[in-house]
Amino acid sequence: MKLYAEVVFPLPINQRFLYEVPAVWADQAKVGSRVLVSFHNRTLTGFILRLKKRRPTSTFKTKEITEILDENPIFSSSILMFTQKLSEYYYSSLGELLQAALPAGYVLKSKQEVFITDKGKKALTGNELSVEEKKLLNLYMKGPYSEQYVKRNTGLKNVSALRMRLRTKGLVRIEKTIRKAAQKTLTLSDKTPTQLEMDFSLDAELFQSAQKISSFVGKNVFSSFFLFGPSNKREPIYFNLIKKNMALKKSTLFLVPEISLTETFKNKMKKRFGERAALIHSQMTQKQRVSEWQRIKEGDTHIVVGPRSALFAPLENLALIIIDEEQDESYYQKENPTYDARQGGWIRAQQESALLIYGSSMPSVERYFHAKQQNYLVPLSKEERPYRARIIESRLNKWNIDLRVRQRILENLKQNNRVLIFFNRRGYAPFLICSHCSSVPRCTRCDIGLTYHKNEQKMICNYCGFTVPEFNRCPECGRKIIFGKSIGIEAIEEELHRFLPQAKISSFNLDAVRNKKEQEKVIERFSAGEIDILLGTQLLVHQRDLPPVSLVIALFPETSLSLSDFRASQRTFQNLSQMTSFLKQEPQSEFLIQTSFSPHFSIRHAAESDFLSFYNQELKYRRMMKYPPFASMVEILFYGENLRVLAKNSRKFLSLIEGLSDQVEVLGPAFAPVSRVRGQNRVQVILKSKKKRELDKILSDSLHHIKIRKSVYVYENFK
Repeated sequence: MKLYAEVVFPLPINQRFLYEVPAVWADQAKVGSRVLVSFHNRTLTGFILRLKKRRPTSTFKTKEITEILDENPIFSSSILMFTQKLSEYYYSSLGELLQAALPAGYVLKSKQEVFITDKGKKALTGNELSVEEKKLLNLYMKGPYSEQYVKRNTGLKNVSALRMRLRTKGLVRIEKTIRKAAQKTLTLSDKTPTQLEMDFSLDAELFQSAQKISSFVGKNVFSSFFLFGPSNKREPIYFNLIKKNMALKKSTLFLVPEISLTETFKNKMKKRFGERAALIHSQMTQKQRVSEWQRIKEGDTHIVVGPRSALFAPLENLALIIIDEEQDESYYQKENPTYDARQGGWIRAQQESALLIYGSSMPSVERYFHAKQQNYLVPLSKEERPYRARIIESRLNKWNIDLRVRQRILENLKQNNRVLIFFNRRGYAPFLICSHCSSVPRCTRCDIGLTYHKNEQKMICNYCGFTVPEFNRCPECGRKIIFGKSIGIEAIEEELHRFLPQAKISSFNLDAVRNKKEQEKVIERFSAGEIDILLGTQLLVHQRDLPPVSLVIALFPETSLSLSDFRASQRTFQNLSQMTSFLKQEPQSEFLIQTSFSPHFSIRHAAESDFLSFYNQELKYRRMMKYPPFASMVEILFYGENLRVLAKNSRKFLSLIEGLSDQVEVLGPAFAPVSRVRGQNRVQVILKSKKKRELDKILSDSLHHIKIRKSVYVYENFK
């Protein structure tokens, strides 16, 4: 009897494909194994989801599996079930999620290489070829370049059709190869002896909270808790739970929002428990990631630390999942396959019957609301912060930095105190404008004005990197180009140099420090006292190794409130709250917020370090607007080069969901806030409902019928 396999691929399609298992592979075919198969004239890696002995009653001819790549399944049944639930929850491709669960190199693809033939070389000397054919052949004379390289360097758009025409004429030959990445284990030596730290960090209050939670460790029943309090109170409880979990020979998954935090927590684990935690993150080399992944799968470690991608770590006996700094939006994967690791942690903990712990001192509104409603909130005592906070209302004028703020900078520098200044806007001016016709120079690939970078003397698109030299005259009418009303971080730096010519000032943004090494070097110089004033964008807010200072300044934080995002207030509050963590814990420390209009409640409550007041006011707004946590919301983003195709498919989508539920509010279709990025037009549709299952009811089938590229973002009320 023949054997058949249902296979999914790492492609943006949610569909299973049936393949016949040849007799030679019948014994090795197992659910969770990787296979090589032919798919639309390509050879792809697929994943077996199901095996069956009876072929469905249909007339189509099934292809055979080319090769089974694993002696034993690479995915456990638990991981397969988890990724399938995550796929259904976020409408993401199951194959792409399974690919995300593996290190690069485990998913093999065929590669086409094009070589010019002797006949092709002779044809170049004649006159029978078209201009395009000759241009392509000349490039293949130099090497078997990829289609993307050819498009980029020749400007040819119909490369695929041209290549097939040349092949039909015998002028080129195409060879298919499959590169199998070497999967050698890389030994990450860490055998140096470690002096274990004694743990006296649980005071009476923390001990009581830890006891309340630890009774659930190892019970094999899903349970959840939210630790609401400062990090120095959360961490002792985390480590207490991990210790108890390890004593039961169970595994722990510890998620952090940023890659920079993985090493910090890895070292803490080693000092506490003498065990080197495995790391998984995107900045590791391929060999390092393969080695760590294999260590985890083989059970050589019981602790995994990493950002959102660590959610898929192949841990056995997983009994504890910790998601620290729950409020951080970097847990949400915005590129396909889309998913939120915070909710993904909930789904995996349910799947594994594990204990789930969230932690934050400034939680997301949705999760805090849910934790209160479902009684899994564990409040920890708040630390009284001794610093002073002051809001300075000051409109933009001749000086961007208010006189009162400048005075405080001067006084701190005289006392040899370093200063941190945050201003979240790159370049010198966010846009330029014609003084006569009001034309704004825009990116040719994105629907956005070009940012003027004075230091580089360029106009740059901050979305795609498109660059043109600076110009003084309007390309439309030839009149003078002037600055728009807004300013960028370069203008702030220029002003600081103007009134503090003796001060050592450095800028920390993606234009000034382009890679991790440059960033580390600036932080080292600041820590060593070689920099008096460090000026940075949001990039600086996420640097955890900065030494505490006596003066922190936030300039015009209200810029983030103008974003078309229902969480804009929450992000503003969180960003400002994060800035206060860089202050020395002493009465002389000061946090200054310079704003150009009457302070928004998110700014005022951040200055007061008062999350609960912010939460209560934000909740009123969310309830009035029917935003999460009072509704589930799904944003579907359709994108592509052809605007007519986008419009047609968005209308088709509306017709598919029309009438399916009277409990769903439909907004759109409409252009996305940034309607064009990197040459791709973007149209969005937003759906809202009190319950997510109503959205699932109308989306589960309708999205399947839309055959253009799309991303789906889910903002839930957890009901």
